[in-house]
Amino acid sequence: MPSWANPEFRPRLVIDDAGAEWEVYDEATWSIELALDWEVLPQSDKPGLIFSSMRDRRRLWPCPTGWKSMSDQELLALLGRARSIADGGRS
Repeated sequence: MPSWANPEFRPRLVIDDAGAEWEVYDEATWSIELALDWEVLPQSDKPGLIFSSMRDRRRLWPCPTGWKSMSDQELLALLGRARSIADGGRS
């Protein structure tokens, strides 16, 4: 089972133009840490890229290959395309 104790599974942190911090991670690496912190269950059949902040939670499908090596600006561009899931929806 993935664990955020392993650096490979830790989320990336990016800061948008408004100063909001977003944790970015592949939903396929869902772990017990997320289960304790998140009311929405992960998509196990079609995992996406998750953006989580105090403002919102968003999901982008599919999770882009190589997202961990993308620049912060590239991730923020993906954030702009991600859909909100803060209400528990699975859009």
